Amino acid sequence: MYTVDIDVGGTLTDGLFSDGRKAIPVKVDTTPHDLTVCFQDCLTAGAHELGFSDLGEFLQQVNLIRWSTTITSNVLAQRSGPRLGLLVSRGHERDLYAPQGSNPALGSLVAPENVIGLTCPIDPQEVLLAVKTLLTNGVRRICISLEGAYLDPSHELAAKRAIEAQYPDHFLGTVPVLLGSELSHYPDAETRTTQSLLNAYLHGPLASALYKAEDDLREAGYERPLLIGHANGGVARVSKTKAIDTLEAGPTMGLFAAAHFARTYGLAHVITLDVGGTTAKVGVIQEGRLVMTSEADLFGVPVKAPTVLLQSIALGGGSVASVDAASGQLRLGPESMGAYPGPACYDLGGTEATLTDSLLTLGWLPADYFLGGKRKLNPQRAHEVITARVAEPLGKSIEQAALEIANRAFQLVATTIREVLERMGWQPKDSTLFAFGGNGPIFACSVAERAGIAHALVFDLSAVFSAFGSSIADVVHVYEHGLNLSLAADEDRHLVCEVIERMRREALHDMRGEGFAPERVRLQLEAEISDPQEKEKLSTAVLELAPTTSVEPAALQAWEGKVVLLRLRATVAMPHYEAIRRSGKVASGEGAMRGQRTVSWGSVSAITPVYSWEALQPGEEIAGGAILESAWTTYPVLPGWSLHMDEYGNGQLQRKGG
Repeated sequence: MYTVDIDVGGTLTDGLFSDGRKAIPVKVDTTPHDLTVCFQDCLTAGAHELGFSDLGEFLQQVNLIRWSTTITSNVLAQRSGPRLGLLVSRGHERDLYAPQGSNPALGSLVAPENVIGLTCPIDPQEVLLAVKTLLTNGVRRICISLEGAYLDPSHELAAKRAIEAQYPDHFLGTVPVLLGSELSHYPDAETRTTQSLLNAYLHGPLASALYKAEDDLREAGYERPLLIGHANGGVARVSKTKAIDTLEAGPTMGLFAAAHFARTYGLAHVITLDVGGTTAKVGVIQEGRLVMTSEADLFGVPVKAPTVLLQSIALGGGSVASVDAASGQLRLGPESMGAYPGPACYDLGGTEATLTDSLLTLGWLPADYFLGGKRKLNPQRAHEVITARVAEPLGKSIEQAALEIANRAFQLVATTIREVLERMGWQPKDSTLFAFGGNGPIFACSVAERAGIAHALVFDLSAVFSAFGSSIADVVHVYEHGLNLSLAADEDRHLVCEVIERMRREALHDMRGEGFAPERVRLQLEAEISDPQEKEKLSTAVLELAPTTSVEPAALQAWEGKVVLLRLRATVAMPHYEAIRRSGKVASGEGAMRGQRTVSWGSVSAITPVYSWEALQPGEEIAGGAILESAWTTYPVLPGWSLHMDEYGNGQLQRKGG
């Protein structure tokens, strides 16, 4: 039986098809107008690669399909969600409970005129008058987030009952109502309000796409549930997925894949770099675990809840290079040519110079072997647009212009990495760079060198790394509950145990909805506890829970301080693809040599050997400058660097003297 993992990117959609022993990567063009189209295209292409002429025949042999989509990220970035209404406690219509007096969700997720304050206790007539105003304004979803609902949600529930009594489900005018107290269990009203708005804003477009994809699979003969990638590194059924769970799920899957290899190699300090066609993302892995932040920003909307630390740069292979008319300086991005028409060298109608055009001009990319030869690149078109858009305005040669574009890209990323290193308090010499994504390996040496990092890794599955992260994902549900309870008294420990019990029951209920018996569920509880002397200092206590047994207060005796947050992670193991360790012998790599071409390495151009990545064996070492090409990406090894192929088929890059 096969497993299928699909990750939608801004330019290309990646697939990883595995029978448990081998993995076959697949790439197809992303279809931004309807992501279910590229999802189906990827399935069809993978079936063809495995020798199936009929998709339905292939799907009969598939055990599970995991899909990480960018639907919610696209909706949020483009602000294309539905018109929302928000009911808050009177007096908070303009601040949405933000202590600083302004919540960026106002004006972006919900228009100011569609926020109405309510008095407590709830007056049903006041609620219905507010709803009538919102419906007149064209609102299609209503959020209710009232002050104090974290401890007592009765007022929110009363408002919801009043609305549902007037607009019942069987009428076309029914109004979906979402309560902040049902979605988010955080003490502060601002976080609950923002999270409920985000979920309501993203729910409709995501549900439409996911159910369409699942229906298409049913029509093709696939009878198992479609599993959707979540930002917690797990997957879940469509029916058990909240829209907010899927935000940045694809890039986060890449981070979980990086954490897997960080543990495999025993690396404590890892900076990750994921570069695709439209964005570059920098993440952090410490001691084999993803580093989290409580100050995340999702396309201008702050999310004050534990989120993966991931800094995004509007930079990728399709980033547009131009010269600012006023300053005469080179600009790179944030505009991108995306999947279509793409860079000019794709020969699909692109008229702007891009980073990909510059890399082709420098000889870093192959004209005849891009995507394994499935797409031929046109060097002449790249030369024309770089000359017209960059070289002539700057008064430079085409080679100088292409080099300046590439160097600008490398420096932008290196600057971000240095900022992240400083934030973490890490020294570059003690850190390792993991580079992946369709364009990540191209950046590896150049960015590491500029950031002062001497050791980098590129991967056999670099081009489909997030899909690989999905392939090692289990069914996971995460439940968080904010608290501020001391553990000094027995009464408080009993209250904490009551919250844990509610979370345990909810987890088992959801897993039954996924089709899993309690015996298959692993429950791991994390408690963030403040230090009794230093309240800002948090420690984490971990407790394994028995699925069918309640937690007793005695189990918390070792915890000292105040419980700030409880996080319960419920997991059911799924089939995984396992990278196979291979044996080999030290060799020169000459057997993998494909040919040579002229490559520009900064100020020097040289005839450079080109090697086949797939032909290299564990133990082989390649000295820079050299170009290694796989069917899906390119691995430049700069002069002064070397690449050692290790037992997992990954490339260990080392700077000489570093």
